[in-house]
Amino acid sequence: MSRKLLHIRLLRHGTVLTGGARFEEFLIDNLAKALIERSVSVKTDRKIFNRLYRGFAHITLLWEGFYHSRADVNIVTLRLGLPSILRNLFSQNKTVIVLHNFDYNDGKKFYLKVYSKILFRVLRSNPARVCVICVSPYFRNFFQEEFKNLPVYKVPNLFRTENYRIANLKKDPKKILLGQYVSKNDPSVYDLAKMLSQKGYYCFFLTLDPELVSKHEYFDIKCVSFEEYLVEMASSYCSVALTGVNEGWPRMVHESILVGTPVIGYAKGGLGDLLRESDSYIVNSAEEAFELITKGEVTYRTSISFIEKYDVSHAVEFLEPVIKFILSE
Repeated sequence: MSRKLLHIRLLRHGTVLTGGARFEEFLIDNLAKALIERSVSVKTDRKIFNRLYRGFAHITLLWEGFYHSRADVNIVTLRLGLPSILRNLFSQNKTVIVLHNFDYNDGKKFYLKVYSKILFRVLRSNPARVCVICVSPYFRNFFQEEFKNLPVYKVPNLFRTENYRIANLKKDPKKILLGQYVSKNDPSVYDLAKMLSQKGYYCFFLTLDPELVSKHEYFDIKCVSFEEYLVEMASSYCSVALTGVNEGWPRMVHESILVGTPVIGYAKGGLGDLLRESDSYIVNSAEEAFELITKGEVTYRTSISFIEKYDVSHAVEFLEPVIKFILSE
């Protein structure tokens, strides 16, 4: 791609800076940095559709995605992938679709089911100047199988690990972080909260949405600042990740590990990759997690090599295939 100025645009939607949104911000910033270091003149910008789209409002989102996918390189999310591809069918512009995870059985609404089928059919046709980025080995294999001839690159969540160092913080053996309060949690996490609460444990979820803050019979839901978030995690005996869908590479799980808190979870999707690689605890039921916790058998087992591998200092080596795709003619 020989241009005097390379324009890279991030397009995403939503009202909360989720883990996925943080990854997309990391992606555009570090791609630009790496390209500039190669003497490429780069301009970046972002078009954030700061609202929730439901029902017929998705038509508006499709139009917004189509209209704004005008950069040399458009980094887009699942729901903006199709309009970006269509906009650039007859141009030299490229589309980078970030697919953190995908599960056919995760309860998608009618619109998203139909849209996803159409998008996947288009991607299976191997459209020119399009690639997919995912965050875990599980989904690299999944999408490579789905889209046989389309470039699929794995770029994991990376962290500025020095920001997660918390010294001499005592753990509360009765404090259990149940993960993020989201709809994709498996119902068994609430069974676990009930069992633990009845044994005198304090269970809580964390959320990015202050409107969800509340107290329940067996657990609390908290929304806190980043500094408080780290303390809440680091002071917990363990974190729990009982997901009901195939996960990508859950940020909260990785962050728990970074602050020295062991994790217990289901090996679903990329979460399984994360749990295995960090030598965390894999269980098959809430009862199994309950037994581990109440016996006091959960210890921190993650090696320093895992921590160092996913530091942002390694961004360029993970981004190298994406950079080659962007610079290719």
